[in-house]
Amino acid sequence: MKKIIACLMTVIGCSTLAQAQSGFTINGKVSDIPDRKVYLSHQEGKKNILDSVMMKNGSFTFKGKAPGVYFYFLRVDSMRRGYGFFAENKVMTISADSTFSNVKFSGTEAQTQYQEWAKTWQSITAKAGPLYKQIDAAEKAKDTVARAVARQGFVDLGNELDSAVVNFIRKYPASPVSPFIIIDRYINYPAPEKVERTFAMLKPAAQNSAYGKEITETRKIAAKTGIGAKPDFSLADTAGVPLKLSSLKGQYVLVDFWASWCAPCRKENPNVVAAFNKYHEKGFTIVGVTLDTRKDAWLGAIAKDGLTWAHVGDLQGWKSPIVDEYGIKAVPTNFLLDPSGKVIAKDLREEALQKKLAEIFAK
Repeated sequence: MKKIIACLMTVIGCSTLAQAQSGFTINGKVSDIPDRKVYLSHQEGKKNILDSVMMKNGSFTFKGKAPGVYFYFLRVDSMRRGYGFFAENKVMTISADSTFSNVKFSGTEAQTQYQEWAKTWQSITAKAGPLYKQIDAAEKAKDTVARAVARQGFVDLGNELDSAVVNFIRKYPASPVSPFIIIDRYINYPAPEKVERTFAMLKPAAQNSAYGKEITETRKIAAKTGIGAKPDFSLADTAGVPLKLSSLKGQYVLVDFWASWCAPCRKENPNVVAAFNKYHEKGFTIVGVTLDTRKDAWLGAIAKDGLTWAHVGDLQGWKSPIVDEYGIKAVPTNFLLDPSGKVIAKDLREEALQKKLAEIFAK
C-alpha cells in the first residue's frame, strides 16, 4: 500500500506530469456554494491529501495519473461530507449539490460497480442501529436472554454481509472493485480465512490490479502471524526495559495489540482480565502491545482497567515498525501462542477467548 501511495504522490503532485495525455482528468461542478478549495486524496482524511485546486464559479479540474483503477476521495473545504470514487486514466465528470448529498459521476465502469456495492452495503448496515439499541437496553436491564438475541442478530448481519461480498465477487470477478472490497471487509477487519477464500475467486485481472497486489503483499505479511508461525519481537516495557517475546516460551501467551483510545479494546479488557485471573497460575500470560503515542494515556488505561500483565510499545502509534511487520490493520487484534511460541489461534474475543482457554487447560 505504501508503495502505491508513494507512486501516487510522485505522479500527481507534479504539474508537468499532470498534463500527460495518458493520465486522468476530473472535471467537477458544485452548485450553490461560494468558491472554495477542493482536495483530492487517496482516502478520506486531511493527512492523505494528494492535490488541491481552487474552484472558479463552482467548477474545478484535477489532472494526474493513476496506477490503474484506484479509489480517491474528494472533499470541499469547510464541508464535512465528501465523495469517494474509482478513477482511472480517462476523463471523468462529477457534479454535486451544495451538501454533497446528491452526486452524479460518470467516466468509469468501476464506479458504477462500486455504487452498486455501496447500495447493498448501506441496506445491510442500516440494520445495525436497532441492534446496538437492543444490546444497550439489554445490558441496562441485565437481561442476558435479550442480550444474546441481539448478539445473534449481529452474527446474522455479518453472515449477510459475507454473502453480499461473495455475490458481488461472483458477479464481477475481474473488477478492481472486488479486491478493494476484500481489503475493506477482511483485511482492515482481519479475517484471513475469508481473504484466502474470496481472493481465490478473483480472475487474474483483479488479482493483478493495484488492490489485488496489495492483498498479495498483505497475505505475505499475515503469514508471519498465521497459524503455525512463530513470531518474535523485542519492545520496551513500561519501565523502558526490553522484553523479547520468545523469552516467554513455556507458557501460553496472548499477544494483544490495543490502545488507550480504542473503545472496543477498552470494552473487551474486562473479559481479558477475567481470562488472565482464571488461567494465569495454570500457565497463561499476556503481553499487551500498545499503539498509543502518549505514555501517560497508555499507563493511565493500564491502571484504570486493571491490566496487571506485561505491556510493551514504542509509542509510535500506527507508525510503529511492528504495525507493518505483522500486518496490524485494526485494534483490538490478538494471537495466541502455545508454549513453543507457535500461533495456535487469532483474534479471540469475548466468549471465544474463554472457550479456547477452557479447552487448553481442560487437557
